[in-house]
Amino acid sequence: MARKRAKRTLNPSYIIIVDGQSEILYLNLIKTANIKVLPEIPKKKSLADMYALFKSKIGHSDKIYWVVDLDVVIKENNLHVLKDYLKNYKENIIINNPCLEYWFYLHYKKGGNFNNNCNDVIRALKKEDSFFQTYSKSVSDIENIVKLLEDK
Repeated sequence: MARKRAKRTLNPSYIIIVDGQSEILYLNLIKTANIKVLPEIPKKKSLADMYALFKSKIGHSDKIYWVVDLDVVIKENNLHVLKDYLKNYKENIIINNPCLEYWFYLHYKKGGNFNNNCNDVIRALKKEDSFFQTYSKSVSDIENIVKLLEDK
């Protein structure tokens, strides 16, 4: 009598490329085992360097995403460069408009217009929750944010 083999299901693997320490901390706290957050933050990085890293990782996992802070792109006058990158990879590039803190803000409100300014988002967060009165992009603050927003 032949034995039936149990069917194995494989979890898809994901690579998420980010350009800030806060994003790495946040995603590492909420991720599951099959997600890898890249890179270790280089001292100097450019939009072109991050794009090259993103392209080099295509095919190394089932899904790949690159998270870009729009406020930095605008500040560095690189909006035209980002638009070129989006032509080929719009489903793989996630744009924080304007920054990671907007993700936190969306736990309180459905949206807002912050004119691509992260400081405006942080001011709005301070109005929503007293925790953000002393907010900084530290490891402990990001850990506390994950706990604070867990039920939202």
